Amino acid sequence: MATVATATTAASSIGGGSGSQQRTSSAAAINTNTMMVTESQLRIDVLSQSLHRISSTTTDLTAITDGLTRRARHLDSLTSPASEASAMLTQSAGNLNSTVSLMKDARERFDTVRDCEPAIRRLIVGARDDIAAAAEAAAAAGGGGDKGGNDNATLATFGPAGGTSLTEQDVYAAVDSMEIIRDAYAYFLERKSWRSTPTTLGELERCHQSGVDAMCLLIGHHLSSGGAAVKLKRVGGSPKKGGGGSGNGKDGRVVPTSNETAADTRLRLSSALQNRDLMKSVGEHEEHLPLASRPVRELRAVFECLGGDGGAHLGPDPTEIVRQQRQVPHVAKVVRTEKVGSGGYCNLVNQPLKTGYPQLDAYGEARKTVAKSSIDSYYRTAKAERKKLARSRASAADGATDDLGSSAADIDAAARDAVRCLEHAMVVVAGEKSVYRCVVSPTSSHSHDKGSVTREYRDGLVMSYSYVVGAVVDRAMDIIETIFLKDAKTASPPVVPKEGAPPPPESDDVISIRVYGSAAAAGLRILDGVRMLGPSLAKLCDMSHDKDKAGSGGGSGDSPTSVASNLCIAIHRTTVKNSARTLENLAKAIQAEPLDGAKHRPADARVATVSSDVVRAIQLVSPFTSAYKSVTKRRALPWDPKMGEESGDLDSYVRFLIMRLLNSLQGKALNYSKDGGSDASAKSNLFMMNNTFYLLEQLGATSKQKTRQLPNGEIDGDTYRIESSWFKDKVGKIFEAEKAKYVQHWEVLNSHLTSVDKTDLNYQGGSDKLLSLESGRLIKSRFSGFIEDFEKLYAVHQPLAVVNSKLRAMLQRDVMNVFLPRYSRFFEKYSRVQFSKKNMDQYLKYPPARLEAMLAELYEAQ
Repeated sequence: MATVATATTAASSIGGGSGSQQRTSSAAAINTNTMMVTESQLRIDVLSQSLHRISSTTTDLTAITDGLTRRARHLDSLTSPASEASAMLTQSAGNLNSTVSLMKDARERFDTVRDCEPAIRRLIVGARDDIAAAAEAAAAAGGGGDKGGNDNATLATFGPAGGTSLTEQDVYAAVDSMEIIRDAYAYFLERKSWRSTPTTLGELERCHQSGVDAMCLLIGHHLSSGGAAVKLKRVGGSPKKGGGGSGNGKDGRVVPTSNETAADTRLRLSSALQNRDLMKSVGEHEEHLPLASRPVRELRAVFECLGGDGGAHLGPDPTEIVRQQRQVPHVAKVVRTEKVGSGGYCNLVNQPLKTGYPQLDAYGEARKTVAKSSIDSYYRTAKAERKKLARSRASAADGATDDLGSSAADIDAAARDAVRCLEHAMVVVAGEKSVYRCVVSPTSSHSHDKGSVTREYRDGLVMSYSYVVGAVVDRAMDIIETIFLKDAKTASPPVVPKEGAPPPPESDDVISIRVYGSAAAAGLRILDGVRMLGPSLAKLCDMSHDKDKAGSGGGSGDSPTSVASNLCIAIHRTTVKNSARTLENLAKAIQAEPLDGAKHRPADARVATVSSDVVRAIQLVSPFTSAYKSVTKRRALPWDPKMGEESGDLDSYVRFLIMRLLNSLQGKALNYSKDGGSDASAKSNLFMMNNTFYLLEQLGATSKQKTRQLPNGEIDGDTYRIESSWFKDKVGKIFEAEKAKYVQHWEVLNSHLTSVDKTDLNYQGGSDKLLSLESGRLIKSRFSGFIEDFEKLYAVHQPLAVVNSKLRAMLQRDVMNVFLPRYSRFFEKYSRVQFSKKNMDQYLKYPPARLEAMLAELYEAQ
């Protein structure tokens, strides 16, 4: 209140001196303030009372809380032992349940062998029964099998109708059992501390190995009994009979490959390569999957079960087991180790396949046998047909032995069959690749995961596939080299006598130039086929795995080199080598040609056999320009030591042969001269004329006769002409020189055709009709000398032969031109003079017309 009063007093002093109105307002304000102060005081009092009550209540609650806390602690001390006991009981119950579950699982694992062994035993027994049944069926069929790779008669039948005791479900049960065994093995590997673990692991390994062996038996049975992976092609809706082929001839018709010429074969293959459909045009067969649907399903299940993730091996490190069991063949360079004609080229393919994966080994061994049998049977069939045709030719000749013709035909047929076998090898390899992709390759599995395929398994796949197709290529190599050695005579090179040594005696066993020419053409024909088919065959023998060196999975180091790839390289190398030998043999045969003997040096100086044989040989080898270039690029030859792009073309070889031939002809001509006699020189000259003119006619190019180029870059051998200038320069000069020498023999007749000086002509009795005795003798001596020399010359030259009518007419004309015009004038002049009283007819018995008629009959001896 004192405060209020003070405030009132202050307010009055501030407003002192104002009027009454101001005093009234001040009084009202004072009353208002007084009321506000009273109300605030009341509120303060009420709050103070409330705080006092709260403080009292809080004190009471604190006391109660302390009591509750004491009671809770007392209760907790009473319940804690019971809770701990309950937790321990709960933990014990859980441990007991886990122990029971573990014992149950362990019991099941311990019973794995007992549970799984019956399924594996059924697989073993069933596979053996099927193998035995297949063997009995083959024996009942007289050996069975695929005789020519043309059918699949031994394809096994399955299901109840086939009488097999093994069902598809048995196979799947065995596959599941193998999975269970592997899981159990892994289970016990983690529990090595158990005393029974070693024994159990041993039993699991034994049972698993039995399963692997059974599955390998099944793999071998299915893949062997399936038969060859080829079948005959169909033409016009029916299989071709008699080994018909699929090539198209020039007129669009189907040309049987057993009768194809080299040009037909090259045209067919080059067209196929350009159109990228080589497999459709190669061989008389086509690739074929020889397996039914059920074997395919079973094989896929087995390979998936024994796949590359260690399914075929049990152990802590299956990869290490694979490395220990694998034996990689060393194939740095393929060389012949087997006898020619033994059925194989090298022993690489004869070594047991050891990839480290028994299922791949079983596949490789089974399909290798089938594939090799397919190409072997095909070759034997082709060889039998070739021999049959040779016997037919011999019988058609009425028993006459024409060794030259028949040998040449046989060599060409053998070369054709070598190319046919190479084509068939391609088809067989393509079929085996289909089998591999269908059942062996990991991609055939529905659950294939590229990342799960280890490097070791990829290498094993390469080894197994290469093992199969390598056997095919190896057999093809042996076939080709056998034909080279036995048919193309590379094993029987000509023997060139040493300089100064006496010539060998004539023998019918000596191989002729004609045969060596056919052999050279045959070698180039084989090389032509290898050159065109080799790259495609190498691709078929290769796999994508072979190039994939990176990949995922364990292992280290490079993948093993493919045996088949090395064999494909070797087949081209050996063919080039043998082709070079045939070319060298032809050149040596010309050099070794005997210089004497009626067979080699004709008595009538006609064209020698060596000339016709060489011309024929050149025409035979001329179509193979590309094949010849393949030889010179890789081999240094006596006539062409350069290699690579600097090597010469076919013209260099032809020139070498022509030079060898000319040397041989000149040696024979020299021997004519050494024979002595009046006809020695004439025979020598005419012999060279006959042969050089024959060469010019057969091989010389003219404006109308030129070599015809074929669309594929080769040339037509029938129209082959040497267009280089060296040929006409060399051979033409020899011909002209020999002709001049030969014509010179007739020049002696002109020595008798000299005119008698008129002053020496005296007539008897002053008459102008009958010459005197001395004057008559002058003319008589000329006529008689001419007649004597002419008759001698005619007797010498008349037995000689010029077969070519063009050359014969040329020579007859040239001989006439030497003396006949002069003789005609001489005869015309002195036949009017009576130089003999009684014997005019004797001296005039050869009028020019008669001489011309006689000369027209020269060189017609047959």
